[in-house]
Amino acid sequence: MKPNQTASDRDDSSSTSSRASRRAFLGSAATLSALAFAGCMGSDGSGAATETATDTPMATATETPTPTEEPMTETETETMQRVDPDVPVLNYALTLEHLENAFYRDGLAAFSDDELMSASVLSNFDEQVRMDVPEYLTVVGEHEAAHVEAIAATVEQLGGTPVEEAEYDFGYETPSEFLGVAQALENTGVAAYAGAAPSIHSNDVLSAAAGIHSVEARHASFLNLVNGDSPYPKAVDEARSMAEVLEIAGQFVTSDTSGMSESPETMEKPIARKQENEVSDLDVLNYALTLEHLENAFYRDGLAAFSDDELMSADALSVFSEDLRATVPGRLATVGEHEAAHVTALTDVVEQLGGTPVEEAEYDFGYETPSEFLGVAQALENTGVAAYAGAAPTVQNDDIFAAAIGIHSVEARHASFLNELNVSSPFPAGVDEAMTMAEVREVAGQFIVN
Repeated sequence: MKPNQTASDRDDSSSTSSRASRRAFLGSAATLSALAFAGCMGSDGSGAATETATDTPMATATETPTPTEEPMTETETETMQRVDPDVPVLNYALTLEHLENAFYRDGLAAFSDDELMSASVLSNFDEQVRMDVPEYLTVVGEHEAAHVEAIAATVEQLGGTPVEEAEYDFGYETPSEFLGVAQALENTGVAAYAGAAPSIHSNDVLSAAAGIHSVEARHASFLNLVNGDSPYPKAVDEARSMAEVLEIAGQFVTSDTSGMSESPETMEKPIARKQENEVSDLDVLNYALTLEHLENAFYRDGLAAFSDDELMSADALSVFSEDLRATVPGRLATVGEHEAAHVTALTDVVEQLGGTPVEEAEYDFGYETPSEFLGVAQALENTGVAAYAGAAPTVQNDDIFAAAIGIHSVEARHASFLNELNVSSPFPAGVDEAMTMAEVREVAGQFIVN
C-alpha cells in the first residue's frame, strides 16, 4: 500500500473555496454523543426500565417453567425484571454497528487517501467527487463508531449487557472492492433498521433508531452513487428480517458468534407502541400525504419549468464535471416519480381505511433559477426526513408503520444526493433529528398559498 498523504498534501488538494465550504459543513458532523439515546431512561433518571419485563409477553413466558425446565433462581428472576424489553433489539443493532465500525476503521487504515481517490470504480467521476470520497468515508466511519458507543451505553442503562465486537474478514483487496462492500453493508443497514423498528417498545428508542436509520440511508445513497448505481433505486425501501440480516452479516464474521445477540424469536412486538395523543393513523397518513403533495407538485412543476440543459448548467453544479451534470435531470425526474408514487400509495391507503385523502394545495416555491430550484429541493427533502422520523411513534398499525419507515429512508436518500449537488455534506449528522408535526407544518406553510 502507498503511505497515507501528509497533512500538507491534503491541504494542497483542497485549495478551492468550494472545498473549504464542504469542510465547514463537515466540521460538526463527525461525532455523536451517547446522549442521543438518553431519553430511553426511566422518567426518574434512575436507569430503571420504563417498562419492566414483568409487563411483557416475553416475561410472562419465562415466569412459568415447563415440566422439563429448572425453575429460575431469585437472582435470575430479578435480572429478567431489570432488563428492558428493548435490549434484544438494541443488541441486534449493536451487532451490525460493530461490524460497520470495524469495517471502516480497518479499511481506512489499510488504504491511503490517494489510493481511495484512484479507485478504478471512481474513474468516471471528476476530481471534485474523487477528492470527497476519503473525507466522506471518514465521516461515515465516525458515525458508525458513535452509533456503537451510543447503543452500547443505552443497553447498559436499560439493564442489559452489550454484545461485543466480533472478528471479521470482509474479503476486499482493492479500494474498489472496499467501496463495493461499503455499499452492500450500508444498504443492508437500511433494511435492517426498517425490519427491526416495529419490534421496539419505547418511543424514545424508536425515535433515535429512526434517526440512525435515515443516516444509514444517506450513507447508502452516497455509496450507491460512487459505485455507479442509483442513489435511490426504489420509491419505498424494503425491510429485512433479523434472521435475513444476521445471515448476511454472518458471511463476514470469523469468530464464534454464539450469544452475540438474541435470536429474532425472543423479540416480542410491542402491544402498544403508539404515543398517547389524539392523533390517529388516518391523521398521520393525511399529514404525510400533505407533504408528499407538496413535494410532488414541486418536482412536477419545476421540471416542467426548466429544460435539461438549464438544469445541467445550474451555477450550483459548476464544480462538477459535465458527465455528472448530465445525470442530474434524470435523477431529479426519478425523485419526482417517487414523490408521485408516494402520493398515490398514501391516497389509496387513506381511502381503504375509510378516510378522505387531503387534496393538493396551491404552492409558491419562490425559485426563479435552476440553482434556486435545487436549493429548495434540498430543503424539502431534508424536511421530509425529519417529518417522517417525528411521525413514526404516533403510528399504531404495523403495516402502515413499515410503509412509512420505507418512505422515510427514501427521503433520506433523496436528501443525501441533493445535499451533494448543493455542495453540502450528504450526511451532516450521526443521527438525523426529528421534527414535530407542528414544526413541519410551519415549514411547509411557507410554500402554501391556498
